[in-house]
Amino acid sequence: MQAAPPHPQRQDHANHGVPGQDDAAQKVLLLLVPIKRLEDIIFGARYARRLQEWGICVKVSLLHVTPVHSANSVIGNSSKTEAAAAQLMQEAGLYLSRSHIEFSTFISSGDVAFTILDTAELLGCHEVILPAPKPRHWPRRFSGDLARKLARDSRSAIVLQANQDGVSGPVPV
Repeated sequence: MQAAPPHPQRQDHANHGVPGQDDAAQKVLLLLVPIKRLEDIIFGARYARRLQEWGICVKVSLLHVTPVHSANSVIGNSSKTEAAAAQLMQEAGLYLSRSHIEFSTFISSGDVAFTILDTAELLGCHEVILPAPKPRHWPRRFSGDLARKLARDSRSAIVLQANQDGVSGPVPV
Protein backbone atom coordinates (compact mmCIF):
# COMPACT_ATOMS: atom_id res chain seq x y z
CA MET A 1 0.00 0.00 0.00
CA GLN A 2 1.38 3.36 -0.99
CA ALA A 3 1.33 6.38 1.24
CA ALA A 4 -0.71 9.29 0.06
CA PRO A 5 1.37 12.09 -1.45
CA PRO A 6 1.90 15.04 0.86
CA HIS A 7 -0.70 17.76 0.66
CA PRO A 8 0.67 20.55 -1.56
CA GLN A 9 1.37 23.69 0.39
CA ARG A 10 0.11 27.02 -0.79
CA GLN A 11 2.87 29.38 -1.84
CA ASP A 12 2.02 33.06 -1.75
CA HIS A 13 3.62 35.64 -4.00
CA ALA A 14 5.92 37.55 -1.69
CA ASN A 15 4.68 41.07 -2.40
CA HIS A 16 1.07 40.56 -3.28
CA GLY A 17 -0.39 37.70 -1.27
CA VAL A 18 -1.44 36.12 -4.55
CA PRO A 19 -1.33 32.33 -4.52
CA GLY A 20 1.00 30.42 -6.83
CA GLN A 21 -0.19 28.45 -9.85
CA ASP A 22 -0.87 25.26 -7.92
CA ASP A 23 -3.78 26.81 -6.02
CA ALA A 24 -7.00 25.71 -7.73
CA ALA A 25 -8.91 28.76 -6.52
CA GLN A 26 -6.32 31.23 -7.73
CA LYS A 27 -6.92 34.84 -6.79
CA VAL A 28 -6.65 37.71 -9.22
CA LEU A 29 -4.30 40.63 -8.67
CA LEU A 30 -6.26 43.79 -9.47
CA LEU A 31 -4.23 46.57 -11.04
CA LEU A 32 -5.30 50.16 -11.64
CA VAL A 33 -3.45 51.78 -14.53
CA PRO A 34 -4.21 55.50 -14.86
CA ILE A 35 -3.43 56.82 -18.33
CA LYS A 36 -3.17 60.35 -19.61
CA ARG A 37 -1.61 59.56 -22.99
CA LEU A 38 -1.68 56.36 -25.03
CA GLU A 39 2.00 55.65 -24.38
CA ASP A 40 1.25 55.37 -20.65
CA ILE A 41 -0.42 52.00 -21.24
CA ILE A 42 2.82 50.40 -22.40
CA PHE A 43 4.38 50.47 -18.93
CA GLY A 44 1.36 49.03 -17.12
CA ALA A 45 0.69 46.43 -19.81
CA ARG A 46 4.26 45.15 -19.75
CA TYR A 47 4.12 44.95 -15.96
CA ALA A 48 0.84 42.99 -16.12
CA ARG A 49 2.22 40.70 -18.82
CA ARG A 50 5.36 40.04 -16.72
CA LEU A 51 3.15 39.05 -13.76
CA GLN A 52 1.18 36.70 -16.00
CA GLU A 53 4.42 35.11 -17.19
CA TRP A 54 5.20 34.42 -13.54
CA GLY A 55 1.84 32.66 -13.17
CA ILE A 56 -0.02 35.47 -11.42
CA CYS A 57 -3.54 36.13 -12.70
CA VAL A 58 -4.12 39.84 -13.23
CA LYS A 59 -6.98 42.08 -14.24
CA VAL A 60 -6.28 45.65 -15.28
CA SER A 61 -8.62 48.57 -14.73
CA LEU A 62 -7.72 51.45 -17.01
CA LEU A 63 -8.58 54.92 -15.73
CA HIS A 64 -8.55 58.23 -17.55
CA VAL A 65 -9.35 61.33 -15.51
CA THR A 66 -10.75 64.32 -17.38
CA PRO A 67 -10.93 67.83 -15.98
CA VAL A 68 -14.10 68.92 -14.21
CA HIS A 69 -16.31 71.01 -16.49
CA SER A 70 -17.92 74.03 -14.94
CA ALA A 71 -21.47 75.11 -15.68
CA ASN A 72 -20.00 77.85 -17.86
CA SER A 73 -17.97 75.51 -20.07
CA VAL A 74 -18.82 75.20 -23.71
CA ILE A 75 -20.75 72.01 -24.46
CA GLY A 76 -18.79 71.39 -27.65
CA ASN A 77 -15.49 71.32 -25.74
CA SER A 78 -16.96 68.85 -23.26
CA SER A 79 -18.09 66.56 -26.09
CA LYS A 80 -14.65 66.73 -27.72
CA THR A 81 -12.97 65.89 -24.43
CA GLU A 82 -15.28 62.91 -23.88
CA ALA A 83 -14.75 61.68 -27.44
CA ALA A 84 -10.97 61.97 -27.11
CA ALA A 85 -11.06 60.11 -23.77
CA ALA A 86 -13.21 57.33 -25.27
CA GLN A 87 -10.81 57.00 -28.22
CA LEU A 88 -7.82 56.85 -25.86
CA MET A 89 -9.43 54.10 -23.81
CA GLN A 90 -10.39 52.12 -26.92
CA GLU A 91 -6.81 52.19 -28.22
CA ALA A 92 -5.37 51.31 -24.80
CA GLY A 93 -7.85 48.44 -24.59
CA LEU A 94 -6.69 47.12 -27.96
CA TYR A 95 -3.11 47.09 -26.67
CA LEU A 96 -4.16 45.05 -23.64
CA SER A 97 -6.32 42.72 -25.78
CA ARG A 98 -3.34 41.92 -27.99
CA SER A 99 -1.42 41.02 -24.84
CA HIS A 100 -4.28 38.75 -23.67
CA ILE A 101 -4.78 40.77 -20.50
CA GLU A 102 -8.25 40.99 -18.98
CA PHE A 103 -9.27 44.62 -18.50
CA SER A 104 -12.03 47.14 -17.98
CA THR A 105 -12.02 50.86 -18.69
CA PHE A 106 -13.18 53.83 -16.67
CA ILE A 107 -13.38 57.52 -17.53
CA SER A 108 -13.94 59.84 -14.62
CA SER A 109 -13.92 63.55 -14.04
CA GLY A 110 -12.40 65.30 -11.06
CA ASP A 111 -9.20 65.97 -9.18
CA VAL A 112 -6.59 63.60 -10.62
CA ALA A 113 -5.02 62.37 -7.36
CA PHE A 114 -8.30 61.98 -5.48
CA THR A 115 -10.00 60.25 -8.43
CA ILE A 116 -7.15 57.75 -8.88
CA LEU A 117 -7.05 56.84 -5.20
CA ASP A 118 -10.84 56.74 -4.86
CA THR A 119 -11.18 54.52 -7.93
CA ALA A 120 -8.49 52.15 -6.65
CA GLU A 121 -10.34 51.83 -3.37
CA LEU A 122 -13.79 51.43 -4.95
CA LEU A 123 -12.56 48.73 -7.34
CA GLY A 124 -10.57 46.91 -4.66
CA CYS A 125 -7.31 47.29 -6.59
CA HIS A 126 -4.19 45.90 -4.98
CA GLU A 127 -1.77 48.10 -6.93
CA VAL A 128 -1.78 51.39 -8.83
CA ILE A 129 0.76 51.22 -11.65
CA LEU A 130 2.21 54.48 -12.93
CA PRO A 131 4.76 54.88 -15.72
CA ALA A 132 8.26 55.44 -14.37
CA PRO A 133 9.84 58.69 -15.48
CA LYS A 134 12.38 58.67 -18.25
CA PRO A 135 15.45 60.46 -16.89
CA ARG A 136 15.81 62.77 -19.89
CA HIS A 137 12.09 63.46 -20.28
CA TRP A 138 11.34 64.69 -16.76
CA PRO A 139 8.69 65.49 -15.68
CA ARG A 140 5.98 63.09 -16.79
CA ARG A 141 2.34 63.38 -15.92
CA PHE A 142 2.42 60.65 -13.26
CA SER A 143 5.86 61.31 -11.87
CA GLY A 144 7.18 63.81 -9.42
CA ASP A 145 4.73 65.46 -7.07
CA LEU A 146 1.62 63.58 -8.22
CA ALA A 147 3.25 60.15 -7.89
CA ARG A 148 4.54 61.01 -4.42
CA LYS A 149 1.11 62.32 -3.41
CA LEU A 150 -0.55 59.11 -4.60
CA ALA A 151 1.98 56.93 -2.76
CA ARG A 152 1.66 58.97 0.43
CA ASP A 153 -2.15 59.23 0.42
CA SER A 154 -3.11 55.75 -0.79
CA ARG A 155 -5.52 54.11 1.62
CA SER A 156 -5.69 50.66 0.14
CA ALA A 157 -3.36 50.05 -2.82
CA ILE A 158 0.38 49.94 -3.28
CA VAL A 159 1.54 52.65 -5.70
CA LEU A 160 4.34 51.50 -8.02
CA GLN A 161 6.10 52.88 -11.06
CA ALA A 162 6.79 50.48 -13.94
CA ASN A 163 9.55 51.08 -16.46
CA GLN A 164 9.44 50.30 -20.16
CA ASP A 165 10.53 46.70 -19.47
CA GLY A 166 7.60 46.12 -17.10
CA VAL A 167 9.76 46.13 -13.98
CA SER A 168 8.19 47.96 -11.06
CA GLY A 169 9.55 49.84 -8.14
CA PRO A 170 8.32 52.08 -5.36
CA VAL A 171 7.70 55.76 -5.92
CA PRO A 172 10.72 57.73 -4.69
CA VAL A 173 9.81 59.96 -1.77
